[in-house]
Amino acid sequence: MSSLNKLAIRGIRSFDDKQVAIIEFFSPVTVIVGHNGSGKTTIIECLKYATTGDQPPNTRGGAFIHDPKMANEKEVKAQVKLRFHAANGQHFGKYFVLG
Repeated sequence: MSSLNKLAIRGIRSFDDKQVAIIEFFSPVTVIVGHNGSGKTTIIECLKYATTGDQPPNTRGGAFIHDPKMANEKEVKAQVKLRFHAANGQHFGKYFVLG
């Protein structure tokens, strides 16, 4: 069975564009818990984006990326990285840069 290893997020919604947040997935289950606005939904949306290429509905790219005005920057370079391994044990990674 295929499984997720790690998800790295930078510059997406509430995730800082200066520091990479790494979420590790454990077997048999990983529970995502946090306060409102802490990024739980963003983690799920990043997983969907990394696996399908689809951004969240009604974002058109803009609302999905960290707002550069909030960071006092002209632009934000957002990244989503996903590491997983296939049923045959091979390791794979997907890397996306947005912004």
